[in-house]
Amino acid sequence: MIPYVIEQARPGDNLEDSNIITTYYSSDKEKLNENIIYNIIDNMYEFCSKEYGYGIKIISYDDFCEQYWKIKQIKMNDFYIHYVYYFENEWKYWDIEDYKEDIIISYVNKFGVN
Repeated sequence: MIPYVIEQARPGDNLEDSNIITTYYSSDKEKLNENIIYNIIDNMYEFCSKEYGYGIKIISYDDFCEQYWKIKQIKMNDFYIHYVYYFENEWKYWDIEDYKEDIIISYVNKFGVN
């Protein structure tokens, strides 16, 4: 099993309530990327859906980030919401740039278009 961590920006209504949520997981090595993407798209759905969030449509992971920061009224368009690290002999950064297409494809396959 490979442990991994997802850090998620969670700005509050005022700066004192802002936070970074760190969630710990583990995965078989063969399913590491799939499981990380699954956790990210669940978070995206929570934010985007009419049922749980803001009822917004997204067309890419970058679009999700832009709308997230816009709704949260914070000017950070070039920053991602999620940062991921996994441990394989040492802590390594899971570069979301390499998986943005996989993320949006998985999102649409699981949840469709909002």
